[in-house]
Amino acid sequence: MEADEMQRFLNIEAQRGSSEMEAYRNLMEILGIEFPKDPKEKKS
Repeated sequence: MEADEMQRFLNIEAQRGSSEMEAYRNLMEILGIEFPKDPKEKKS
């Protein structure tokens, strides 16, 4: 996916009323990437 395609996707998400974070998460899901895990985060 090229930069202009990603921007188009984010613009469409904005038109749908998605929050910025929600739009990024949706894009990341499409791209197959995840937020890195915080090593300080406690495991339950």
